Amino acid sequence: MSAEVLSGLGAARRAVLAGAIGAARPDGGGLSSSVLTPFYAAYVLGRLGFGHWAHSSFYNIAHFQSLGTTDDERLVAFVDEQLNPTLDGNGNVVDPDVDARLAIPQYETLNKTFDQLWADYEVNGNPSGGPYVRDYPIREGERAVFVRAIYGRWQLVEQLADFWHNHFNIYGYDRYAAPTWTSWDRDVIRKNMLGNFRTMLQKTFESPAMLYFLDNYINRAPSFNENYAREICELHTLGAINYLGPELQQAEVPLIPAGEDGAGQPIGYVDADVYEMARALTGWTFGNGQNDTAYDGHQTFITAWHDIGQKTVLGAFVPANTPPATEIATFLDRIAKHPGTGRHIALKLAQRFIGDDPPEAIVDNAAHVFYQNIDAPDQLRQTLRAILLYDAGAGSFRDVTNFGNKIKRPFETVVSGLRGAHLDYTFRRNVSDESASSDRFMDRFRRTGERPFDWRAPNGFPDNSADWMGSTALVHAWRTIDWAIDENTGSGQTPIAPVLAVTLAEFSADPNQHTPNKLANFWIGHTFGWSPDGANGWIGTDLHTKVRDFMCRNTDTLNMWPPDAPIGTGSAGNTQGIDTNSSPNYWYNRLRGMVDVILFSPQFMVR
Repeated sequence: MSAEVLSGLGAARRAVLAGAIGAARPDGGGLSSSVLTPFYAAYVLGRLGFGHWAHSSFYNIAHFQSLGTTDDERLVAFVDEQLNPTLDGNGNVVDPDVDARLAIPQYETLNKTFDQLWADYEVNGNPSGGPYVRDYPIREGERAVFVRAIYGRWQLVEQLADFWHNHFNIYGYDRYAAPTWTSWDRDVIRKNMLGNFRTMLQKTFESPAMLYFLDNYINRAPSFNENYAREICELHTLGAINYLGPELQQAEVPLIPAGEDGAGQPIGYVDADVYEMARALTGWTFGNGQNDTAYDGHQTFITAWHDIGQKTVLGAFVPANTPPATEIATFLDRIAKHPGTGRHIALKLAQRFIGDDPPEAIVDNAAHVFYQNIDAPDQLRQTLRAILLYDAGAGSFRDVTNFGNKIKRPFETVVSGLRGAHLDYTFRRNVSDESASSDRFMDRFRRTGERPFDWRAPNGFPDNSADWMGSTALVHAWRTIDWAIDENTGSGQTPIAPVLAVTLAEFSADPNQHTPNKLANFWIGHTFGWSPDGANGWIGTDLHTKVRDFMCRNTDTLNMWPPDAPIGTGSAGNTQGIDTNSSPNYWYNRLRGMVDVILFSPQFMVR
C-alpha cells in the first residue's frame, strides 16, 4: 500500500497499519500469524451476520452459548432462529430496535404501498415549482440498509437481503427504480428471499424497475431485444455455469440422465434458448403513460408487440398463438425449476457463507434440496439451511478453520466496525441540518466502491475476496469508520460513537485504571467478544502488543509511555486523563485511534 493512500489516516495509525496490510491472500490462505482462530460462537456470528455486538441482547456470544450444550446444538438452534424471524401480518420482519429507529420523520416512504410510491415520487416527483422528491425512496433505502445491518437482531436476514439484491441487481438510481425502491426492497426482495424462488422470480419480472433496467419495456417483435432474456438465463436462474456455448443448437443438447434431478430435460441452455425467451418476452412492459398504457407502473401487455409464433425454451414447447400469460409462465417455470438453477443458487449461497471455493458435496446437496422443494413455500429457507448445517467435516460451514478464507467487503467492514465502536446514530435522508452527518457518511462510504444499490451492471457487486483486496476499498472503508469515531467529539457535542463513555463505564473515571495495557486488552476483547486466554485476555498476543504500543507512543515518536503507567497521574509530565486532548499526548484522540487500530487489524478484516 502506497504512502499516499495511507496519508489520510494519521502518522501513528499509519505505522500500525503498514505492518498489518496483507493479512490474507485472495485465495483464502496465508493468514498473518497475528490472526487467531476465534471462539466458535464468534466465528458463526461473524459469518451469518456482522459479528458479535456487546450491546445486543439477541445477536451476541452469550445468546448463542445459551442455545445448547454443544457447538453443534447451538449452531442448529441459532440458524433456525435466524431463518425464522418474527413477521407481522403483512409478512414484514419485526425488529423493535430497528423499527423504532426507522419511525422518525426523516423516513416517510417505508410504509407506503407501491401505488402510493408511484403517485408521490414518480407522478408527482418533480413538480413545477415544487420540491424534487423522486429519489426519496432510494435515498431512504440506502440509509435504512445501514440501520438494519448495524442494529438489527435478524442479522442473517440482512446478509440475505444483500445477497438477493445483488443476485437480482438493478441500479437504485435508475429511472423507475428510484421512486419505487421501497417496494422493490420490501415487496420483491425481502418478502420472498426465504420463500419460493419461482415466486420471487415472478415478482422481479413484474417490477417496472427490472423491466426498465434490462430494456424489456421496449422489447417488441419482430426485432426483439434480448437483454432481459439473457440476464434471466445467465444471472437470475441457470447461470453461466449452465451455458453450453454458441455452437450447439437446441436439438444437439444432451438430456439429463434417468435417475437424476430433472431427468429428460436439456442439461443446459444455448443461445437459441435465450432468443426464444426474448421472443416470449416481447410485449411485456409496464404502464408508463406511453403506447396507450396507463401511467400507473403496473406490468401490462401490448398485444401488437408480441411474437405469436411457436417457441421452445430448455425443451419446453409452446405452439403458435399460445396465450401470452400461459406462454411466459411455462418458460419461467421451466428455467426456475431446472436443476441447473438450483445448482447456480446453491453455489452462490455457499460462496457467500462458506468460502470462494466451497466443497462440491455441499453444493450438490443444497442443489438437490432446492430441486426436491421446487414448489415449497420455504424452498429458499430450506436450501440455505442445508448449506449451513451440512455436516461434511473439513470445509463445511461448521468448520471454524474456514475463518479467514473470506475478506470483509466494504459494507461488512464498515457495519461491523460501527457495531464495534458502539455507534449510536440513525442514518437518515437529508432533510435538515441534523442529517448532515448522514450525508457526510454516505459521501465517504461511496468511495469504497460499494455504495448500496449503486452497481450499474446487472451482475451485482462481486462476492469474491480478490475483488475487494485493493487499496481503494480497504482504505476508504477505514476512513469511513475513522470519520464515524471522530464525529461530534468536539467540546459540548455528543459523539455518535461513544468510545469514551464505554471506556469509563468499564473502568470508571479513576485514572489509575487507565493504563495502555488495560485499555488495549478491554477494547480488543470487547470488540471481538472472546479472548484467547481466560485469565489474561489478549495480553501477550501480537494484536495486543500493537494496539498497546499505539497507545504508548508519544507524539515526539521518541519516547514510549510505560504500558502499565496510569494515564493522567503525572507520569512523563502529563497530568490530564483520557477525556482530555491537551499536548503532548492528546489522550482522547489517542483512545479513539486505538479503537480504530483494532477495527483496522487483520483479525477484524477477515471473517
